Amino acid sequence: MLGDGTATAARVLEAIDGAWLVHIAAHGTFRSDSPLFSSLRMDDGPLTVHDFERLRRAPYRLILPCCDSGLLAPAGADELLGLSSTLVPLGTAGIIASVAPVNDQAAAGLMIMLHRRLRGGGALSEALRDARGGLDDDPVQVATGMSFLALGAG
Repeated sequence: MLGDGTATAARVLEAIDGAWLVHIAAHGTFRSDSPLFSSLRMDDGPLTVHDFERLRRAPYRLILPCCDSGLLAPAGADELLGLSSTLVPLGTAGIIASVAPVNDQAAAGLMIMLHRRLRGGGALSEALRDARGGLDDDPVQVATGMSFLALGAG
């Protein structure tokens, strides 16, 4: 676990290289004008999509409770660019990411339920579905839960 000033871009990349399951709780920024410069804010600055391309092996499963971390932008007639479109070809089998701004408190509760479901086995998509089912009727929690997508087969 990295935090309290130790979550630099270089240390995060080193820690996640080839990992089975990675959870990065950070602020996310999507750049529709240049999607490969979309980033997650680390302690020393941005960790961009380009930085993830330096990994020897992408993490197998990646959970990103970060604003806009699942957004993609069209590039040409048949290509979408963003974090997930970069990591899947590198070997990431599954990603949980948000396609909207995230309420931190509501996301924290959802992520706790998600990890409880993952400990029981199964795919990320099943764990996300089940975690959403455990949300109460609070509109902020429901909206936050629905902003997350499971991408891939992990």
